[in-house]
Amino acid sequence: MKRSLSSYGAILPVGLAYVAAVMRDAGHTIQVIDAPGEGFGLGESLESPIGTLWRSGLGPRAIVERIHPDTEVLGISHMFLHEWPTIREIAERARERLPQMRIVLGGENSTAFWPWIFQETEAIDCCVLGEGEATMLEVVARYRSGQSLDGLGGVAMRTSTPESVRLSGRRRALDELPRPAWEYLPVDRYMDNADSFGVHRGRSIPMLATRGCPYQCTFCSSPQMWTTKYFTRDPADVVDEIKSYVDRYAINNVNFCDLTAIVKKQWIIEFCDLLEREQLDLTWQLPTGTRTEALDEEVLGRLYATGCRNITYAPESGSKRMLQIIKKKVLLPRMLECVRAARRTGIVTRVNIIIGHPKERWRDTRRSLAFLFRAALAGCQDAAVMIFAPYPGSADFEELRSEGKIEISEDFYYLALARSGLSSRTYSKALGTRQLIFAQYLLLMVFYATAYLSRPWRILGVLRSLFTGRETTQLDQLLRTKYRQWFGKTARHPAAGPYEASRETPAASRSPSGTPPAPEQPREVTRIS
Repeated sequence: MKRSLSSYGAILPVGLAYVAAVMRDAGHTIQVIDAPGEGFGLGESLESPIGTLWRSGLGPRAIVERIHPDTEVLGISHMFLHEWPTIREIAERARERLPQMRIVLGGENSTAFWPWIFQETEAIDCCVLGEGEATMLEVVARYRSGQSLDGLGGVAMRTSTPESVRLSGRRRALDELPRPAWEYLPVDRYMDNADSFGVHRGRSIPMLATRGCPYQCTFCSSPQMWTTKYFTRDPADVVDEIKSYVDRYAINNVNFCDLTAIVKKQWIIEFCDLLEREQLDLTWQLPTGTRTEALDEEVLGRLYATGCRNITYAPESGSKRMLQIIKKKVLLPRMLECVRAARRTGIVTRVNIIIGHPKERWRDTRRSLAFLFRAALAGCQDAAVMIFAPYPGSADFEELRSEGKIEISEDFYYLALARSGLSSRTYSKALGTRQLIFAQYLLLMVFYATAYLSRPWRILGVLRSLFTGRETTQLDQLLRTKYRQWFGKTARHPAAGPYEASRETPAASRSPSGTPPAPEQPREVTRIS
């Protein structure tokens, strides 16, 4: 949306690449259709209750046309609520074209939203809940052998009831999982198109060093998806994976997509020691939000020395009252000290704030404003101020639904997109929609005015980014993204047929004998999301 304050585009689908890897290693013949990756430069207008959207990549018809006619099980990645109308269309078109094929959804939104998914369409056979690798393997094995899914943990079916569905222990240790099967994805296309989850610092690849989050924030759906168990990989394995990507893809930046990247000081120190020993000459960043408990000045110095250049902190509110309500366990003075320490070491920091929670009052919003002012004075260079949206699977969603304040409809599906700008909606009793939009812009203006007036030389960095394309901050990325959206050109979907420019190699992702393809061979790959 041009009217939003978001700046991220398509990024390599790390979750899909993990699922593809376990399916590959189990000997299945797989095809991956990466709608965003195979359709860079393509798109179409989409009318929605919040206005006209631009849906990038291959459209539903082109996606379905690419499905191999012998496909037995179609898996669709479904991470976000606003994807549902598109995924519903894809599933129904696929069901019409290949009626005998099983259609399975997996991902964060299908984990939380499956009861409504089954109500709205008969095209979906089942939803994989939570971490998908082990469960998807079993689902495919049972479908292929003609067995029922009855009794299988980690799935929801059309006959399921909410009371009968529970996440089971169908998870594998991170160190036991094969590395993401990037050979099935158009990696170079993502890198060449310069979209990056985080500041664009060159040829970037997403990675996971951990899974899960030990916290239970009420606005977040991750406890239902990942539970509150927290798993870390062996630091040596993470560094070895980074090294392999430097050799294979010539990367010079890594974006860690972990829910909570740094919890244990010992782990991050060991990781930095191993990374420094390899002398890989790359940068890395933490764009999703991390904790501050393990980040003293000594640790931050080690991070910078090994290439860390951007860290996102996620206090979510500057009000202690709201932090208690949303169960966000952070110490704001400690976070400000981490911002100061990061500035002294040279690391660029960002803070995330949410406004408009149903229980938020004006004084809570003012305290968030005051926190952003102090963060800017402390040296923080970026801020994101998002308007609250109830994600399915979160405690806030369940509470609002039980109070009759959420109506599941086409309007609701797109509200999660409307977290900034003129399309936003309010769930707050104290703050109306216009007041929230005003507050959002006010908080951002106060933050950036303070950050740049207190350190005016930073303005030169913003101008340099606009003219050279070299990004240092999220503001650089936002300005460059909005410039492209307003003044750039994007192609529409062709009238019929798939995106031919992606047909550089045969569509099969494995040879008839089941032998995995050579990693260096260019590959058609797919994500539907």
